[in-house]
Amino acid sequence: MAKPRVTETRIEAGGLSARLLRSRRRSVSLQIQTDLSLLMRAPLGASESFLRVFLEHRLAWVQKHRARMERLRAADPVPTWTDGGSIPYLGGRLALQVSPSLGQRSTARRSGGRVQVFAADPGDAEAVRQSVERLLAREAAELFPRLLAECLESPHARKLPRPELRLRAMKARWGSCDTVKKIVTLNTRLMRHGPDVIEYVIFHELAHLRHRAHDARFKAFLAELCPEWRERQDRLSDLILD
Repeated sequence: MAKPRVTETRIEAGGLSARLLRSRRRSVSLQIQTDLSLLMRAPLGASESFLRVFLEHRLAWVQKHRARMERLRAADPVPTWTDGGSIPYLGGRLALQVSPSLGQRSTARRSGGRVQVFAADPGDAEAVRQSVERLLAREAAELFPRLLAECLESPHARKLPRPELRLRAMKARWGSCDTVKKIVTLNTRLMRHGPDVIEYVIFHELAHLRHRAHDARFKAFLAELCPEWRERQDRLSDLILD
């Protein structure tokens, strides 16, 4: 009988408890979820004892980043998808005005310091959220290519290959880089952060075109591309909140 492609259990060690997903992968990773719970991914054949040691040795890391995520969440509260609420936008916040519409599909537009949403049911927070996300995706499609072009013109980036840019609304990461196909993917929800933070994410992904791993060489090259990368990283929330 073939082994299952993915198994799910729980693992505990060092006072930490994590959801454990085993799959046909080669490495072990640990991720803090938006609700501050832990998700560990591991190869199917990784031993339980090894994974417990792995988890226990990351206690200090988990405590540090959970505290940071809580501070960021308190400083930048989640969007409120109702009339009179507000949403983060390019490092600031926009007021949200929700009005009834005659059509069935909710629409949104930005006007000055607010976002106007026209919804068949103004009380449907999910429909309001989706319409605002579509608006931000449209604006990201205009802004992000310009920021990428500017980043590629920086002195240390000029010799890098020019990647294809793709945009997606992602829940687990702000960006990714396919180093083989030379594709950089950016999360449209980066529209919630300031342009300098968006540039940091772009530089981070561009650095992977030269160094795949987050090792010392990667960080040294990232510092050449973006000398302020640590400060900008500190302002980038680990939470991708709905």
